[in-house]
Parts: sequence; C-alpha cells; structure tokens
Amino acid sequence: MSFHPPFTMLIDFDGTLVDPNVAIVLVEKFCPNGDVVAHEVDIQLHEGKITLREAWEREASLMRADQIPEMVDFVVKNVPLREGARDLLDLLAAENIPTKIVSGGLDFYIHPVLEREGLRLPVLSDAAIAGPDGQLRVLHPHGHATCRLCGICKAQAVRAESTDPGRVVFVGDGSTDQYAAEVADVVFARRRLLSYCQKMGIPAFPFEGFGPVTAQVRGWIRGNVPFPERRRLGLGASPCPISSGLAVADA
Repeated sequence: MSFHPPFTMLIDFDGTLVDPNVAIVLVEKFCPNGDVVAHEVDIQLHEGKITLREAWEREASLMRADQIPEMVDFVVKNVPLREGARDLLDLLAAENIPTKIVSGGLDFYIHPVLEREGLRLPVLSDAAIAGPDGQLRVLHPHGHATCRLCGICKAQAVRAESTDPGRVVFVGDGSTDQYAAEVADVVFARRRLLSYCQKMGIPAFPFEGFGPVTAQVRGWIRGNVPFPERRRLGLGASPCPISSGLAVADA
C-alpha cells in the first residue's frame, strides 16, 4: 500500500533553516558600506516601506557578479544549519513527508549549503545572474503573475501544495514570510513572523531551535499528538491577493 503523507512541509531558508539571514550577512561583508546598507534595507523592508524586490534591487546593485564564487565559499564555510535542523529533515525524509525550501534568498548560496549537508531538497527561490554591467541581477522565477509585493510568492507556493485532505505546514522567521503564514494550515514561527502571527491572530507554534518542531511533527506522524483542526485561511485585509482572495472565498 502506498503511503499518503498527511502534510507537506515548506521551510524558509535565511534565518530559519540556517542560523543567520544569509542575504544580510553577504550585504554586510561584500557591499560597499555594507553594514549601513544592510541595516537600512532590513528596517525599511520590515516596516513595509519597500518591497522585497526593491530591497534586492538596492542590494544587488552594490554587488558584482564576479564575487559569487567568493560569496559561495564564505557561506559554505560560515553558515551552519539551525540547531536541530538535521534531526527534523532526517525525520521528514524517513517518513516520506514531502519537503521543500521556499526562500526569498538567492539560489547561488542556498544550493551549496544543501549540497554541503548532503540534502536533496526541492528549492523555490529567487535567482541571481550577471547583468550586462557585471553587477549582480536578481530574477524572480517564482513570483506572482501580477503582484509585485514579494520576489518569490510564498503564498502561491503554499497554495500550490494544498490538497484535500492533505495540509501544508510552513516554517519561517521573517516579515517576508507573513503571507505564507496567512494561508498555511499550520505555522511554526520565530522572531518577526511569530510577532506578526500573534498580532494578526494566526495560530503558530513558536520555536528557536528545531527541537520543538521535530517533537511536534513526530507526534503527528505517530498519531499520539492530534494534528491541528482546520482553520479559516487568508486575511481579508491582506495586501496579498492570494490571502485576501482566499479569505473572501471562505467567507
């Protein structure tokens, strides 16, 4: 008999699967006046004054494409997985739970970290190429067809995995994860995403290391911890068209 997974797991990368926000670290290290730029962009993004696309445009304009090999080498040597991440990923693999990385970061540093760890996971992320002037250029292959709030549309990624009776579990940490949290069946959150979920009344399991996430998932798989009951998804007042549309449809 084939196994039908009860849920799909979508995991953010920067600040979630790995300890630091890699994008910020690279801006700090490789951009002129990087400390100031990284701080300003992070605050403006969090406060909603700029979009993720605008943030990447500003940061990428300060980076040269020929720096990519050096940046990859730095990330592979200096960016660890978050505490307990390996245990969670091993459990998900052993139980055949579909798992994807869904990131607003860039492909050129995500894949090498996964390869370093021997992890073969599908990745949805933004992409980096060399522009005609030699500067880094960011592409958004998984963006929404019309909405430009985000680089990758994580809400769209979540809904693409939604099946009946399956559910989608999203794990994230930042303000760029909020629209995914609005439409996911179950949310694990830390840092800014946790604050957002608490503010908006979105049920979320808090975590720092992945130990509590692994314990919860193991309980679901074994059947000795009940999976959360279905909730109404989406927020009617959300600027995300997928989230607001889902809320209206479910009203």
